Amino acid sequence: MTDQLHQMNVSYVAAEDRLLLRASTRAGNEYRIWLTRRFCSLLTGVVQKQMEKFGGAPVLAASNETKQLFKQGAMEKTFEAENSTSFPLGPAGILAHKINSKIGEDGTLALQLLPGNGEGITLNLNQTLLYMFYNLLAQGMEQAEWHLGQARPDAKVH
Repeated sequence: MTDQLHQMNVSYVAAEDRLLLRASTRAGNEYRIWLTRRFCSLLTGVVQKQMEKFGGAPVLAASNETKQLFKQGAMEKTFEAENSTSFPLGPAGILAHKINSKIGEDGTLALQLLPGNGEGITLNLNQTLLYMFYNLLAQGMEQAEWHLGQARPDAKVH
């Protein structure tokens, strides 16, 4: 994903018994990535490890930028699907199979979610967005009733 991230959403789809991550860009692209229970367990481990490098969830939650996003209702806004005009990974999306992560010189995490074969997505997450992404995953896993033990919904600010 080369254009600027606009919105992210994670929702549980019971018929698939999977989480659907949707990420849209300011240019109108929407990326859909299906996350299995096993993949979520791996992904939350990667995300938590990266958050620890920045002081952990409590430190990231206490930042002014994070507090401001919560005050603006970032976690309560509905996903604006009508703004999506293009689906680079296809309208059905991809099934996530592999995770790559790398911290850039500016401290931004490049989180790459890939299928078994083909193209995936790279989310560039600063510390605040990393924490927000963690919360989206935790809420999705809570909705799915996947008691994985890694995601800690009690770490939420709101």
